[in-house]
Amino acid sequence: MPPELAGARACVVAVLRSLGPQHIEEIEAVDPRVRVVRVTDRTTWYDEAPEAEVILGFRPLRDGATRSRALKWVHQGGAGVENLTADVAGTEIIVTNTHIHGETIAEHVLALTLAHTRRLRELFEYQQRRAWGHGELRATRLLAGSTMGVLGLGTIGRAVARRAAAFGMRVWGTRRHVSAPPDGVERVFPPEALDDVLRVADVLAVTLPLTPETRGLLGARELALLPRGAFVVNIGRGQLIDEPALIQALRQGRLGGAGLDVFAEEPLPAASPLWELPTVIVSPHVSGAFPGYTDHVVALFCDNLRRYLAGQPLRNVVNTALGY
Repeated sequence: MPPELAGARACVVAVLRSLGPQHIEEIEAVDPRVRVVRVTDRTTWYDEAPEAEVILGFRPLRDGATRSRALKWVHQGGAGVENLTADVAGTEIIVTNTHIHGETIAEHVLALTLAHTRRLRELFEYQQRRAWGHGELRATRLLAGSTMGVLGLGTIGRAVARRAAAFGMRVWGTRRHVSAPPDGVERVFPPEALDDVLRVADVLAVTLPLTPETRGLLGARELALLPRGAFVVNIGRGQLIDEPALIQALRQGRLGGAGLDVFAEEPLPAASPLWELPTVIVSPHVSGAFPGYTDHVVALFCDNLRRYLAGQPLRNVVNTALGY
């Protein structure tokens, strides 16, 4: 085990106060040396638990990470770690994240896509008016035979690709390290060949992490490369897409629509045009949610905590230099 854990000295783990008692008990049961401190929210953990050696949280802020002398490991309850990596890169602090929502996010991507192609928003409006609408409501296009572009063939992107292929779609995607296409994917391109994917993507699924390289990846030029009427789904991070450019493309009718679960500013401001654009479906950053999510997070964390106390390699270690 690490020398600093020798003897009976406690390993202090800071968690959010919202974590349930059963989860606290599960963490403390890992080892007698573990002491859990519950903090008010993610912005106050350093002030309330300055001696914390380990943090388990959702999007824990970098502030405490740069001020703390005791902190050695941060486990992010979600996947994105962009708020931490730039500041802990080059330090001894370990960052791990949680990849347990590939399946549910993939379902959300297909749900948003089908809601668009099957015009569910309009169907609901007709239903509320008790109007039949048989002659007016037709699907905008079939998924079968069309092309899905997946930006980022990681855990989530591959799950999206499998589902798109099951609907009869051709799938092209990007990946930092090009290898044999995974299940459901016809062709894999490196990031520098992004334009090749954009030009054929009737549906574009953005599943990338937010890093210095991907921030602002899709601007006016890139969106203009998409086929006219393309549908854009973003479940990565809002900052991956230039929102004003997206809004303009939607208003001009250049794009057929967008299904957005993430935004440059969250919660999405009430003044944002995205709320009112008729071809946009807004979901409040919930694509990764599913019943029992926290149970799975804590189980993964406890397994890693055992590994940490035993001096063993951790699961889901983030490359802080790359940002994912």
